[in-house]
Amino acid sequence: MPQVEKKKTLVLLGTGWGSATILKNIDARRFNVVVVSPRNYFLFTPLLPSCTVGTTENRSIMEPIRHIVGKRNVKFYEAECTDVDVANKHLVLERTNPPESALQTNLRTTIPYDYLVVGVGGTYNTFGTPGVEQHACFLKEMGDASKIKRRLKDTIESASFDNISESERDRLLHMVVVGGGPTGVEYAGELHDFLVDDLKKWVPQLANRFKITLIESLPNVLSSFDKKLSDYTKSTFEKNHIDLRTSTMVKEVKEKSVIIQNPDGSTQDLPYGTLVWAAGIRARQFAHTLRSKLPADQTNHRGLLIDNHLRVLGARDIWALGDCTVTENAPLAQVASQQGKWLSKSLNSMTRDASVSDIFAQIDTKTKPFKYSSNGSLAYIGGEKAIAELPFLNGHITAGGPLTSIMWKSYCLWELFSVRSSMSVASDWFRRALFGRTVSVD
Repeated sequence: MPQVEKKKTLVLLGTGWGSATILKNIDARRFNVVVVSPRNYFLFTPLLPSCTVGTTENRSIMEPIRHIVGKRNVKFYEAECTDVDVANKHLVLERTNPPESALQTNLRTTIPYDYLVVGVGGTYNTFGTPGVEQHACFLKEMGDASKIKRRLKDTIESASFDNISESERDRLLHMVVVGGGPTGVEYAGELHDFLVDDLKKWVPQLANRFKITLIESLPNVLSSFDKKLSDYTKSTFEKNHIDLRTSTMVKEVKEKSVIIQNPDGSTQDLPYGTLVWAAGIRARQFAHTLRSKLPADQTNHRGLLIDNHLRVLGARDIWALGDCTVTENAPLAQVASQQGKWLSKSLNSMTRDASVSDIFAQIDTKTKPFKYSSNGSLAYIGGEKAIAELPFLNGHITAGGPLTSIMWKSYCLWELFSVRSSMSVASDWFRRALFGRTVSVD
């Protein structure tokens, strides 16, 4: 009888856009698929800012990985990959259990792989600014959104006390956002909506003192968008009384104030109640751990260098995608998603091709190189308005306003990972329209 070839083990690191897309599209009958991630869900990041003010519920944009792997005979480890042996193809996994866990000891194990896909994503980048790590809130994970929501609730309730000074009240009600990219702009827009739609009803005596400031080091916000959309966002923010400070640098973040350098070179100490840092991203630690194993080829300190077939330079049987890599493409969710679709399709087709004996080595002859094709860019800017830059023929078209907000919401519902998530988000929006937001936290 002919010997049946043993299936290869494909390990996916991360549950972000790239890895989750591969998991959704890979033919699990042809691989032993293993997923490793410290979080057990896929997070729909475009709606993360709306979770900070209760527009959307946290669980609505979290798609449990167990819902996917349980149906497809895929093994899942809720753990962090801390080391890799590229010569012997082994990964070191560590799971740190919280104090309330039934198992008090931490877990550590080693697993083998035949093929490895690194999709660990990125984390916040402080650019070495003093005090950011200690005093700022970030907006990359669901835990960050919950922390901001709790901080927002605490500052409002504290500002309601009668026996605090007026200057302290103004400080508590001053929300500072650092970073004029899509995340920072959308968070500022969600804050404005929370102020107009809800805070004025709950605590009208404080609503007029609530202040939002957005700080951006570049001359314009949303610099990756068309200049007309950047200007439209600026004018919208002015109408919504959001203090937009462009060409302004953050020099230091203190516990209750931030030191900024204005365009004229002068410095200013700006008191705040909550500061959200949305100024940039960098590759996660595992990307740098892998880089250290391949010093001759991995020469860029920002992340993993890959070729146009997503292969990690200097490695064998390792691909990488998403925010942990260094490419000509911007660190966008749709880039990682397209990379995941391309790689899963390539792996599926090559396992069906009898002439393929070495997937990693032959992928450049059996498949076309990955090429990113922009589907356009959308961003919510508050006041039920959004902006859009969409490809059209050899150029693009731009739009902004309430109708574009409907387009943005439709896109979110379409791109959510499951029907369950889409229905949950739609239900959240309907409930918010009827009853308003809630920032209740335990």
